[in-house]
Amino acid sequence: MVWDKIVAYRVDSVIKSVELSRALHGYRDRSNRGRYVYARKGLLDRVPHLQLQKGVLLLREKDAQPLIELLHRYEAEYYVARLETSHTPTHSHHPNPH
Repeated sequence: MVWDKIVAYRVDSVIKSVELSRALHGYRDRSNRGRYVYARKGLLDRVPHLQLQKGVLLLREKDAQPLIELLHRYEAEYYVARLETSHTPTHSHHPNPH
């Protein structure tokens, strides 16, 4: 799979941060005093991605727009860049050079 977009984001408001986290990663919803538990899926449950660290995601270009719209909705500060990939390795490691 080719990851061709990197998205970095942050949210200053704690309330907005929790809401965005739930929208991205999903959450467990409880009803009737915890008697019933439902798994609510987030956007990232449906979109292939790699999470490099908190607030930094790699994804396919075609999957970036729904994420950007969600970040905008929750007033996140974000940065999006297109990754240019080459098929030439930039680094190789040979543990036994002889």
